[in-house]
Amino acid sequence: MIPKKSRELQLELKSSYNRALFLFLFGSLSGIVIFFVKINGKFPFEIMYKALLSGLGGAARYIILIYPILMLAGFIYAKKYSDESSRIYQFFKEDKKFHGIVYALSSVLAIMIYLQAGISMLYGDKAAGFMVTEILPYTITIIPVGGAVLPLLASFGLLDVIGGVLEPIMRPAFKVPGKSALDTIASVVGAAVVGIFLTASLYKEKHYTTKEALSIATGFSLNSVGYCAFCVGYVGLIDKFNIMFLMYLVITYLISAIMVRLYPIRKYPDVYVDGSIQTDEMRTENVSFNVAQIKKGYYNAIRKADSSEGLAKEVSRGFVKGIGVSMQVVPMMLAIGGVFLAINEFTPVFEILSKPFIPIISLLGVPEPVIAAQAIFVGGLDLFLPSAVIGPALVPDATKFFVVMISLMQVLYITETMLPIIFFGIPAKFKDLLIIWFMRTVIAMPFVAACMHLVY
Repeated sequence: MIPKKSRELQLELKSSYNRALFLFLFGSLSGIVIFFVKINGKFPFEIMYKALLSGLGGAARYIILIYPILMLAGFIYAKKYSDESSRIYQFFKEDKKFHGIVYALSSVLAIMIYLQAGISMLYGDKAAGFMVTEILPYTITIIPVGGAVLPLLASFGLLDVIGGVLEPIMRPAFKVPGKSALDTIASVVGAAVVGIFLTASLYKEKHYTTKEALSIATGFSLNSVGYCAFCVGYVGLIDKFNIMFLMYLVITYLISAIMVRLYPIRKYPDVYVDGSIQTDEMRTENVSFNVAQIKKGYYNAIRKADSSEGLAKEVSRGFVKGIGVSMQVVPMMLAIGGVFLAINEFTPVFEILSKPFIPIISLLGVPEPVIAAQAIFVGGLDLFLPSAVIGPALVPDATKFFVVMISLMQVLYITETMLPIIFFGIPAKFKDLLIIWFMRTVIAMPFVAACMHLVY
């Protein structure tokens, strides 16, 4: 028998209560299994995107190289020749001249990589070539698979239940909604870019304000447990991975609680994507634990499931959307990430910029502060680079511990997270992301140094 409240709710629903309940339970449980239940030691999400990558095989490289050219051609056609009601115009509607320049630059790089001719310092395996072989293959598979399965978390009510339960914790501590806990879980289990994709999608659906979306994307889009283990293992510290990962989570969340209260995140408005302002009442209505709040979350979940278009449509639409997003992001990552990697490899710019870190690291008692500073600074480009720099170096394990831990806690990397934050649609300024990266790095140093002295 359907409870009284549920019968009242039935009057609001466009379909039956039982259908909405089924979608909520089946969709949410499917999402939980895919992201949180290991099968043969691996999460299904990881199995899915790696299976897609394996299925693509050598074609992945050509897909990466063709995306920029397709985007450049589409951009020119949309802006010059298409009708405003056409799909191609809508796809490129928000792109500016800057996007066209990036599409053009990435197309040139793609042609140079394919032909293995041109400016070698730009297309080589230390620059744009590195993006094509090491980073972008995961981008073109993780984002579409993430687009397909994230609706299981967001479109059938699980988000509403989690939000109702965790709001009393997340709001006072981090100044973000309780539902943002799913963003960080999606990151840790899947990849940081998956968490950013989810955050950007929820921002566009008016779940988060601009400030909340930026805070979540820069503080909760953590590195996946698998990639963390890879970086730790690369420098020879895999035997300490469990304690390092625990320290990583605790300190990272502490830093996130600090950063949301500081400039530049603090200056961003609590305004939703449609321009409406978040009121004080909205921020305080669900900040205490009670049964009524949990019930409210449940009934909101039923309404959400009822408003969905069904499992097949939501999943397939999410997959197609993910392909479109990856087509937009790949050229940006190839062009901008490739250029920054070339600057790092062939100029002393990053070595010079890392020098202010040396006295801080030395003061904290970290052995070999010069090489540690250089390794940490290149973390702003890519998560793996600090491990690549410090791994083969003849330095104490304490230095390797310090460098790897800092690199994980930086969260922001130009090639993997900063560019997706911007191009997924979160209205963040690039210079602010660089400032946040620098602040996170400096704030993390004393905490990590204290852990280093405890371990070594």
